[in-house]
Formats: sequence, C-alpha cells, structure tokens
Amino acid sequence: MDHILINSHNILRWAVLLFGLYAITKSARGLFLKQSYSSNHNLSATLFVASVHLQILIGLLLYVARGWANNFSKMGEIMGDSTLRFWTVEHIFGMLFAAVLVQVGRTKSKKANQDAKKHRSSLVFYTLGFILIIAMIPWPFRGEIARSLWP
Repeated sequence: MDHILINSHNILRWAVLLFGLYAITKSARGLFLKQSYSSNHNLSATLFVASVHLQILIGLLLYVARGWANNFSKMGEIMGDSTLRFWTVEHIFGMLFAAVLVQVGRTKSKKANQDAKKHRSSLVFYTLGFILIIAMIPWPFRGEIARSLWP
C-alpha cells in the first residue's frame, strides 16, 4: 500500500502544480484585465483547491503509514538530522500551511462582493500557497531529501 500511496502522491504533484498555475494565471488575468469573475475562474479555483486537498489527504495517509506521526517522542534526534526533520516536520507542516493559504484564498474570493476583490484574494493567496508548495517539494536537486520527478 505504501508503494501505491507514494506513487499517487508523486503523480498528483503535477496536477497540483498545473492547476495552481492555471488558477494563478486566471486570477492575474482577471485582475489586470478587469474581467468579471466567471465560471471559468470558479472552475480553475475548484480544480486547484480540490487537487491540493486530495494531495494533503494522501500525504497524511503516507505520514501515518510510514510511522512519522509516531516520531514526536524522538524530537531532539529528529531536529538534529536534516533529512528526518524535513520529512517529519518541514514537509508536512509546510504543505499543510500552503493548503490553508489556498483555502483561505478560495474562501475570501467566494465571500468578496466585487470581481476585483475576488481576483485579488485569489491571486495573493494562491500565489503564496503555490510558492510554499514549490519550496516544500523534494526536487531531484535537493540533496539528501531528493526524489525523482516521476514514480
């Protein structure tokens, strides 16, 4: 099961990145071109948020399946090892915070009563969440924590 989860998590990364770029682009175009907030903008936001939520769910399942959730009694040892610290603390909490940012952007854009505010909220929060997601991915060039681009 671990193999299925990690491959799903790895593949879904690309959906999160593509949908994130799509949602950010739609928000930026909407803001700068003074477009009304249309069903296409709503779709881009929905795809981004849904892919992030699914990715978080799979990530949490991996976190528990790999036993990292049980490691908090050894926090001193974990914090001294950069690889363990990344997987046990940095990756999971960074991604959770990114998901919160994306969700806040979605919620604020839905509650806003002006199109410009909808686009601005989406653009700011989606971009911040996206940057954090990019920073927390174990890219192949990241040394000890590196993972391949494809399963």
